[in-house]
Amino acid sequence: MNYLILSLGSWDEYPYKRLLELLPDRADVCFAGELTSGQQADSGIRPVPLADLNNMDASEFTMLVSSPYWLPDVLALQPAYMVALLAPCPEGEDKALWDKYSGLLAARADLVGTASERLYLEQNLSKSEVVYLSGDYPLSCGLIRRGERLFFLSDYEAIWTRALTELWQPSSSKTGSWLILQRRLRADFYVSMCGKMPAQPTVHYLAATYLYLLGDEAAGRYLAKSFELMLLHDYTDCLHSHYRFFSAIEAKKGNLALAAAQYEITAFTEEERQAAAQMRQWLDNGQYELLQAEIYRVNEDIAEAIRILEKASCPEAQPLLLQNYITSFQWEKALQLQRATGLGVSEAAGPPSFAGAALTSVTVGGSGIPSYGGVQLPVIEGTLHLLHGRRHAAIRSFLRAAGAGGEARALFAEMADLEEAAGRLKGENR
Repeated sequence: MNYLILSLGSWDEYPYKRLLELLPDRADVCFAGELTSGQQADSGIRPVPLADLNNMDASEFTMLVSSPYWLPDVLALQPAYMVALLAPCPEGEDKALWDKYSGLLAARADLVGTASERLYLEQNLSKSEVVYLSGDYPLSCGLIRRGERLFFLSDYEAIWTRALTELWQPSSSKTGSWLILQRRLRADFYVSMCGKMPAQPTVHYLAATYLYLLGDEAAGRYLAKSFELMLLHDYTDCLHSHYRFFSAIEAKKGNLALAAAQYEITAFTEEERQAAAQMRQWLDNGQYELLQAEIYRVNEDIAEAIRILEKASCPEAQPLLLQNYITSFQWEKALQLQRATGLGVSEAAGPPSFAGAALTSVTVGGSGIPSYGGVQLPVIEGTLHLLHGRRHAAIRSFLRAAGAGGEARALFAEMADLEEAAGRLKGENR
């Protein structure tokens, strides 16, 4: 298997050198940028000048991408597979820009890896192909020989190699079994921590989260303990952060009436009360798929909401599915759905609860074009044009979104910021 590394910085700063040693079926491994002769000899990795990237046959490579600002190059090169290695926004970067394009990078990736547990959990709520590149399991989980060297694998290293192997060689067993294994390891760790730290609400909450992702009914018990501890510590603002989570747990068990009632208890804003009213209407009308998907959405479990809505046959599911595609940065799917269904100027963007879920720092108003989750479809279209190198088409889409007003300035500023960040990235990798 061939690999191409698109780093955030120089080789000396690359944080995943150990994981590169463990790459399965490792053949040609290339680094986009410079390596000294000593670095090449020590790592067995071949440097590729940035100017030569476009001459590579990327269809023979899996790309390991550490910065969202590589995304235009990845889309142009069209590798066989793409692995996004996500990290929190580095110091000195624009956080809104970094987070937005990290979301787009992750949505396009065949596999996401991250050493941040916060990002790992966020990605688990958006997609299933996610590896946590850290762990607490004390025992060795296998070994790999590289020439004369033996590498004893930690839990996450064994899962990393298995997940990469299944990109090229899909397992005949249930797809994603490595994902379930890692979720189980994380759940077991936090359950054990609950015994050691019985008064800490955070460890109980994390145990509940992993058990929920596994579909384990014990999630409710750990969440109840976390909620109780929060109240004992006088954290009285935990209805949204903790109590609402009960509605997702009950929805997963099929207890939709109880789930809707639990969400309603946490509905304080006008937007949330309208969402609760919509839930009651769906419950009364027997539209259980829509209700269940919306409960998942308000709990940020977009992956489960999409799974349900993609199977739903009722026309009301389409604008809801569009919203969830946008929220999870699956913007190509969003545009395909919009074009296939005709959702657009004459179509409402879904229940009122969607109105405030802005996804980007760009707010464009007064154009008469509906906004889905705060993002207009022409803005999405323009962003994708930009990422695919169609700059003039991007400008036309942004102008269409802005209408006759002056709101295009923010869109063009973001376009310039992205281009500047991509140029700076390549300068640092020379």
